[in-house]
Parts: sequence; structure tokens; C-alpha cells
Amino acid sequence: MKKIAINVLKYGASLSILAFLFWKASSDKSFEALSTQQKNWPLLAVGLGLCLTAITGTIVRWFLLVRALKLPFTLPEALRLGYIGFLFTFLPMGVVGGDAVKAYFLARRQGGKRTEAVASVVIDRIIGLYALFVLAAVAVIFTDLKSIQTDNTQVLRGIQITAWIAISAAVAGTIGLIIVALPTFGNTPLSQAAFRIPKVGNTIERVTTAIKMYRDKPALMLGIGVMSILIHCCFATSVYMIARGLPGDVPSFGSHFVIVPLAMLANTLPVGAFEVTMNVLYQGMSTAAGSQGFVIALGYRIATMFVAAIGLFFYLSRRQEVNELLEEAQEEEPHGRQVAEMSTA
Repeated sequence: MKKIAINVLKYGASLSILAFLFWKASSDKSFEALSTQQKNWPLLAVGLGLCLTAITGTIVRWFLLVRALKLPFTLPEALRLGYIGFLFTFLPMGVVGGDAVKAYFLARRQGGKRTEAVASVVIDRIIGLYALFVLAAVAVIFTDLKSIQTDNTQVLRGIQITAWIAISAAVAGTIGLIIVALPTFGNTPLSQAAFRIPKVGNTIERVTTAIKMYRDKPALMLGIGVMSILIHCCFATSVYMIARGLPGDVPSFGSHFVIVPLAMLANTLPVGAFEVTMNVLYQGMSTAAGSQGFVIALGYRIATMFVAAIGLFFYLSRRQEVNELLEEAQEEEPHGRQVAEMSTA
């Protein structure tokens, strides 16, 4: 009952935010301009291609992490599971999210090697999130957020807080990398005490186990870290191309390396936070009128829908197997939640 109430509040808040943004865009005629003014379809196609490239890059990154554990796994299998996982992330279907689906499928393929399967998913998300923090922090450092012009000081304050969170998280993540490199990582009395903390101790232990599996592969992890930065740059460029393909003024290309990472960080909150952040930053960092940022955010959402359609194709082609997996996941709901918690990002 508590879970239902939380979901009702979460989705209710998201729908309220989106409804307000749609109303505002209709009031300031942003949708009217979108429908009547000329669009640059080649640039929109490039934006879609870059979005597909970036998402595919995250799947390839996960594939490399799986192979690093010497598990028999092919790239076509990774792409199939990765796109299905993105579909479940984009359009949640029940208890299990996209990352848990990938972990369950991989564990089944590897004869029940669940620890390795979960480790690959957890590390993939940790690296992706750390790279996002780093890119956002670097972009924010070279941008004066105080120059953002908006009448809503609370929203502006929220964006500035998000920026400081990005910088703090990037610094904390770097310190964490140094700690992970220490030979005593995970074996100290403090670590053992953390593993016994009620409710979260088991998750901490699983994350620690996952990190240990990759600690002795510094060259691989460095390469994947660089790859992750490039993936996020690809996302930022994708949004910029979509913006240029639609009518209206947009911030500079460089500004998108601030706007998109901060919006992506906001995307970890309920649906609507991404759109709000995009809209405010667009208004503050350019001469964009009305709800131009919201329109661009919708354009990006549509691009991700095309990518999710690939996952839908793979899902429909293997629907029986996926449904059987979901039934198993429903029976092991606590474990499914642990995977979801560890791989949030």
C-alpha cells in the first residue's frame, strides 16, 4: 500500500509538471511556431543519429565490462539485451527496471553467475554517472551560472545547487577512485561495519564486491572512463543538433555542455525535472523565447522513443523469454530492488 501511494505521488507530480509545461508552451505559442516555421530535417536526423550512437555506446561499454570478467558474451547479445533494457528504462513494465533485466538475462546466460552479472551493471552505471558529474563540473566551472537570467529565483537557486552537487560529486568520486586503489579497500573494520548497516549494508557490500572485480584492470577502466565522457559529449551534441533543427534561437554549442549534463542529472528525479531544467537554462543562457527549452526537451524525448522502438522490436521477437524472466523477477522482488538501487543513474 505504501509503495502504491509513493508511485501515485511520484507520477502525479510528474504529470502535473508536464501538464503545466504543455500549458505554458501553448500559451506562449511555442507549439504554434514549431508547427508553422520551417524545420531543418537533416540536422534533426543527425541529432537522432547521435542519440542512437550515444545510447549504443553505453551498451558497448557494458559489453566491455562483461567481457573483462571473462564471461562468454557476444556483442550482438549485448546489443539485444541493452536495447531491451533501455526499453524497460524508458517505459517501466512492472517491478523490474532496465538494468535489472540486463542483470537477470546475463546471469541466466552465464549459468547463474549473478554476482558477476550484477557487478557489470553496477560498475557500468557508476562509471556513467561519474563521467556525467565530471563533464558537468568542468562545464560549470567555465560558465558563470550567475549570469543566467530568470524571474524565478527559486528555480535559479535550484539549478545552482544542482551545479554545486555536480562539482562536489565529481570531487567525491575522484577521492573515491583513490580510496578504491588502496590495497585495504573493502577489508577494513569500517567497511565491515558498513556492510552490517540495516537495509543498506547489503547493497554497500554488493557495490564493494563489484568494484573489487575491476580494481586490477586500470587500463581498461581508464579507457572506459574516457569512452563515457565521449558518450556524454555525444548526448550534448545530439540535443544541440535537435535544437538547431527546430525553429527558434538556441544557446551556443558550448553552452549545451552545461545545459545537457545538468538536465541529465535532473533526469534522475521524477519525470518533468529534465524538461524544467532544459527550459530554464535555455531561457537564461540565450535569447530563446517562451518555452523553447521545453520544446527541445520534447524533441530529445522523441529521439529516445525511436531508440526505445529498437528495444521493442527485440522484446516482441523474444516476448515469451522476457515474460518468463519477469515472472522470475517478480518472485525475487527484493533482489530486483537491490539491483535497481545499485544501478540508479
